[in-house]
Order: sequence, then C-alpha cells, then structure tokens
Amino acid sequence: MTKFYNVVARKTINKNENDKHIYHKVGVVKVTDNGGWFLQLYHQPDTNFMIFPNHKENLPVIDFDIHETE
Repeated sequence: MTKFYNVVARKTINKNENDKHIYHKVGVVKVTDNGGWFLQLYHQPDTNFMIFPNHKENLPVIDFDIHETE
C-alpha cells in the first residue's frame, strides 16, 4: 500500500518567553509498494524528486575559486 508523509516547515514564534511552533505543509513524500520514494514540493509544481540511498559513493565537492564567491 502506498504511504504518504507530510513535509512541513516549522516557524517558531516567541510569545512572552513561551515558544510557539507553527507548521506549514510544503509538500509530501510518497513511498510506493515497489520501494520507490518520491518528494513533491508545492512551490515547484509538476516536479517529482526521487529519493534513493547513496550506495557508498562520495558526493561531488564543488570547489569555488575566490573570485567566484565574492
């Protein structure tokens, strides 16, 4: 059975030294019966992102020269 998980962004509001948390739903994660994981974010409609394990491969490191970061 396909499962859905909510993706939320949390905002903390300080109210007289008591923190209040507000959660805004920004998307969903769908897990299929075949083991596929898909992320859909509401601010990027018609775009599904796939989620998969790293398989022990190193992620690429982007090395910026000094002039590119200023």
